Amino acid sequence: MNIPPRQHGAAALSVSLLLLFVLTLVVGFASRNLLFEQRAAANQARSTQAFEAAEAGLAWAQAMLDSATPIDADCEPSTTPGDTSFRDRFLAYDAATQHFIPRTWNNAGSAVALTAACVLDDGGWSCSCPSAGQPTLAAPPVTGAHPAFALHFVAAPRSGMVQLMATGCDHHAPACLPGLGGAATGGASARAQVLLGLLPALATVPVAALTARGDIAVGGPLALANTAPGGGGLTAQAAGSIAMPLASLTTLPGMTAAASLAAADAQLAGTDAERLLSRFLGLDRSRWQQLAGVQKPDCPADCGAMLTAAIGPDAAHRLAWIAGDLNLDGPLTLGAAAQPVLLVVEGQVRLSGGVVVHGVVLTLAANWDTSGSANAQVHGALIALGNVGGNGTPSIAYDAAVLARLHGQLGSFVRVPGSWRDF
Repeated sequence: MNIPPRQHGAAALSVSLLLLFVLTLVVGFASRNLLFEQRAAANQARSTQAFEAAEAGLAWAQAMLDSATPIDADCEPSTTPGDTSFRDRFLAYDAATQHFIPRTWNNAGSAVALTAACVLDDGGWSCSCPSAGQPTLAAPPVTGAHPAFALHFVAAPRSGMVQLMATGCDHHAPACLPGLGGAATGGASARAQVLLGLLPALATVPVAALTARGDIAVGGPLALANTAPGGGGLTAQAAGSIAMPLASLTTLPGMTAAASLAAADAQLAGTDAERLLSRFLGLDRSRWQQLAGVQKPDCPADCGAMLTAAIGPDAAHRLAWIAGDLNLDGPLTLGAAAQPVLLVVEGQVRLSGGVVVHGVVLTLAANWDTSGSANAQVHGALIALGNVGGNGTPSIAYDAAVLARLHGQLGSFVRVPGSWRDF
């Protein structure tokens, strides 16, 4: 009888198939984890790119706020008459409340804060700074990463501050480019905000028309006036003595001319010149000169033309530091009631021929000789960090509104600590 041979390897085949199945599950699970990690990494990259775009928007807007250079609709420097700085284009200043208010445009009957936007294309960043309507930007190529950001301002409850809101995207999405029709959707976006506070160019407002850290001994018929309501009516304040026998003094109704003079001021006398300079400017001399918008003209014998070009009516800048003497021959007007100027002069100040200054003149000379100043007018205040003498005939009228604008409107914006937030 023939017995069929036994089959060998059936158990091994079953085990092999089982192991193959297990290995297939392991590979599939590992592949799934790999895909998950890749997607998570890609999402994280897009999220980080959007966050960095929002942060870039905050930094860009802060830098633009501190620049007094006029810009066009593309946020580029402009020499076209009528163009304004980024700050003036997007923020209005209420002198009565000393608040910065976002400028708006009419969107179908609703007042909407103006928005600036930028997108990164193959040629670099392209930006739009409209004076009305939505930002207008050309769509970048569809390939590649094109981060973008949009920003606007929100009024802050405290004076001298403003809220800056930025939205960043990893690509040209409508959230960041509201004025770009047909923009791509999806992707990542991030929002960030920060509270900005003004570091004023004039940190401390003087209380008198003429302030001197020394003696005032003027033999000429200069004119001093301080009729600001709610003030002390001081026409002159000095750390030392005050002698102005021919001066014309105008003060508050019911207040005598003699009472408008504050001599031997202990606070002025107890503060050295550099500390007093820092008190008025808020910074020491080197740091104040580094503020955005501070012009430093190299003045010749007559600085009228050069200073007019630097901070004149057609110039955007209103702060100037003059390293030497300041000689101005009129007729010449610097500043205006709504746009006052601040002049810091290391040497002598000589204003003649009908020079009119709306703002503050601060001289660092140890002895300021008024003799070179004839028929000049200063509407604001004059500060001397030394003695005041001579026989000049300047007219200095204390203007509280001008000083309030210098203190509340001019200066650099800085981030308020603890106000930064992303969400």
